Amino acid sequence: MPQTETISAAMILRLVRLVEHRGFDADRLLARAQLSRVGLEAASARVSYAAADRLLELFAAEVGANGLGIDLALTPSDEAYGAAGLLLVTGATFREGLSRSLAYQRLWGDGERFALLELPRACAVRFRHPGPSRLAAAVAAECALCEVLEGLRALVERDAVPLAVELTHAPLGDATPLLEQFGVEPRFEQAENRIVLGAELVDRPMHAVRDLLGTALERQAARALSLLPSRDDFRARVEPLLAGEAGLSRSLEEVAAALYQSPRTLQRKLRREGTGFQELLDEARKGAAAELEQRGVPFKEIAFRLGFQDPSAFSRARRRWRR
Repeated sequence: MPQTETISAAMILRLVRLVEHRGFDADRLLARAQLSRVGLEAASARVSYAAADRLLELFAAEVGANGLGIDLALTPSDEAYGAAGLLLVTGATFREGLSRSLAYQRLWGDGERFALLELPRACAVRFRHPGPSRLAAAVAAECALCEVLEGLRALVERDAVPLAVELTHAPLGDATPLLEQFGVEPRFEQAENRIVLGAELVDRPMHAVRDLLGTALERQAARALSLLPSRDDFRARVEPLLAGEAGLSRSLEEVAAALYQSPRTLQRKLRREGTGFQELLDEARKGAAAELEQRGVPFKEIAFRLGFQDPSAFSRARRRWRR
């Protein structure tokens, strides 16, 4: 797999949202996959397919892979598609919009995962997953083909049904979730992953494009504005990033990156507010330590869960807190 192939972190955050919706500890799984929420939330962040595959495999091990791709495709996300989604809705027809979107996919770094194939009285959207995991590739393929169909249903025909759905992998379990979602029996162990769509559907004018485009632009504008650093009250912006066990392990550099500041600038702004990064981290750790001690958690485990490298560092911090 070429090392240059990466995927938008917004797509990974959609998986995180699904993990949390299912009631699992997303931060724990992220840590096991050597990823961090702060890094994923940074503007224009990207993730290697190897890391994304690790996270998907970990979640599949918790809940099972069967139907996971469908659930992921149906998990809402305003940021996951970005320019690709905007290009799609600018076409006069679904075929034209899809062709525009796929023509530029390599420019935002996801590689050429999708291809539009012309067929007699139909077209097919082919998908390939660049990652190393066969399980992740299977889940990703089911997700991707479902996303294409959901786009067609949103823009052209709510009850649209494809002519065929073909997948390279063997069934991940009972195929009922796929049959119910696609409306046709999927064919497994085929030469390529693809969904075949009739020309009558893909060449029909898309409806409500102006409204959808306006909504998409409003969402992107709101997100861009939300990412702009405020001029004051950086303490209030840092404290949520230090919450929870994942937050207690975050470094100054990670937090500064999440707030689009250099570490030095963030420290300077916190000093203007009468505090500093270490003071805020100490406050968060002190409160968490007290709670864990009340619950009878062993000393060494508390040190680990608070993000200390060893128990002696935790002991020194406790003495400092008690002064």
